[in-house]
Amino acid sequence: MTAPGPEPSGPHRRVGKALIQAFQVARGHAEGELCGDLEQFVYGWAALPACTHLLSKAISAARNASYLGNRMAEHRIAVATLAARRKIKNELRRQIDAEEDAAEPSEQASGPPTQAVPDNHVVVARLSAEHMKSGKLKDILGPLKHVVNTALPLVAVPPLLDVRTKLLFEFPYAAEVIDFALADLIGRTTVRLGPLLLFGDPAGGKSRFLRRLGELWGLTIWRTDASRSDGAAFGGTDRRWHSAEPRHPFLAIAQAKSANPLVLIDEIEKAPTRSDYGRLWDCLLSFLEPETSARYPDPALQIDVHLEHVSYAATANSLDPLPSPIRDRFRVVRFPKPAAGDSTRCCPP
Repeated sequence: MTAPGPEPSGPHRRVGKALIQAFQVARGHAEGELCGDLEQFVYGWAALPACTHLLSKAISAARNASYLGNRMAEHRIAVATLAARRKIKNELRRQIDAEEDAAEPSEQASGPPTQAVPDNHVVVARLSAEHMKSGKLKDILGPLKHVVNTALPLVAVPPLLDVRTKLLFEFPYAAEVIDFALADLIGRTTVRLGPLLLFGDPAGGKSRFLRRLGELWGLTIWRTDASRSDGAAFGGTDRRWHSAEPRHPFLAIAQAKSANPLVLIDEIEKAPTRSDYGRLWDCLLSFLEPETSARYPDPALQIDVHLEHVSYAATANSLDPLPSPIRDRFRVVRFPKPAAGDSTRCCPP
């Protein structure tokens, strides 16, 4: 039998009715695959008169009917397949979530102790009990246990007018620098100084000014002599070495027993330029970025520590040796040379 024309013939209609009746009877007890084949053929046969432009006259009407039935079902099959995949994916996701929820209590039990962190306090480092008892780490943590799993206070901003008055008495020639530094704390509740680099002639009082600034703010000062420091010393050494030591900013926090000490780097331009152990300049870059310092991997503790509240200040006699990335991270301010008699002033009673 050849493919019928656009108008269904009598034989085509009779065959179509017979196919539909047979399909209605067979669908009740036939297997799924057979039902699918029958449905494909029945609907393909019914569509033959309207789809002559898609058919080949060289093959039989039955083969054309199978071809049309398959084309008619393509999109429905694709939609059903996609829906099945989504259903399986969602079911797997629910199973994974359920397993994670079931495992969460045991993980919390073996992890670092949790505690309510008061306002203006920060937990800088968290370690599990098992981690703290491990051999090498136990030695490293000896003098540092008091700052692990502990909410450390953030030093509050003191009355800025009082601080300014005292600094002006001691450094009357540096009024602009004083105001520049104090402006960083306006509107803040806790002390954090944006990276500040003072440069100027030697013996001008730069280091003393930064030390007094930190003291009047109530901060503990951690001083580093850049000429004797490299990246490995300042950035900490790995636990696998016998000289393993945490990063200097973390040691500054441990010394201060507060989360926002001031790290003072003296004569930063004199830092060694050899890269055998890493340059101090390169190491400093990550500490000066708020995003990276917020979760900084410590090589000795092998955990992330929160150093974003640490303040950094540096001095330099000249900016020429400093690489541009360091100049970009610091706010560079020239510190004036004192006039005659200024250097004899000391702290007010």
